[in-house]
Amino acid sequence: MKAKGLIHLLTRSPVFSKVGIEGLQFLLEGVSLVKLESGQHLFHMGDKAAYFFLVEEGSVVLYRPSYKGDHKIFRSMLAGDLLAETVMFVEPCCYPLSAQASVDSTVYRLPRERLLELCRASPDFSIAMLEGMAVRISQSLNRIDLLTIGNSAQRLVVYLMDLYIQQRSAWLTLPASHGVLARQLNITPETFSRQLSAFRRAGLVGGRSQELVLLDIEGLCHSVELPAPEIGFERGESTTHLGSSLFDCCNYARQALGNN
Repeated sequence: MKAKGLIHLLTRSPVFSKVGIEGLQFLLEGVSLVKLESGQHLFHMGDKAAYFFLVEEGSVVLYRPSYKGDHKIFRSMLAGDLLAETVMFVEPCCYPLSAQASVDSTVYRLPRERLLELCRASPDFSIAMLEGMAVRISQSLNRIDLLTIGNSAQRLVVYLMDLYIQQRSAWLTLPASHGVLARQLNITPETFSRQLSAFRRAGLVGGRSQELVLLDIEGLCHSVELPAPEIGFERGESTTHLGSSLFDCCNYARQALGNN
């Protein structure tokens, strides 16, 4: 068990940093490491939720079966991401989504009861959890607004701008395959590829596969009638103008990585 590494990872979170080392050591009692093969499920929607998880390595997709028989993908969870921590406070406690490894992955499994005990023992930790939930509810509302009102081209550009803000660079690394991202953006894979190709032909975007470069950020936003984000990376500033990590909501750990 890489206890020291796991504690270090959690202390980077603005929420778990409120706990202190002793509290984290208490939280990690009973933690176990789960190895998943590509395609293997960590849990299914409706399963009793006795644990939350932290991705150590790989990628885990959160999805919900749709009425059409396919999967509605909500998010791809990567190394450092937390899964199902907010569900721990719900009664009856069941997972609202299914989690499936998209590649060979390893995740830490942490007991629900330990998290609840920390909240009872630490008011500062409880307030930090509530603050994080409130921020994420706001992000989720903005995301719903985007996915239901914006057209497919606008959704794609907002997503690219969101990555630009998070990664602080015009050179972008996509966190998942085009097909997964398309479903996450409520776009067909064909439309996703066609729109990205159109941006390339217009000289707005370059690169291939998982690596993209934004060649003309203002032109890209203008092409879909959106304002360009106002960012001062050199001053450590960001913006909420186009979304502020709309597609990274519902994750305490990833918020921490963006703040460090």
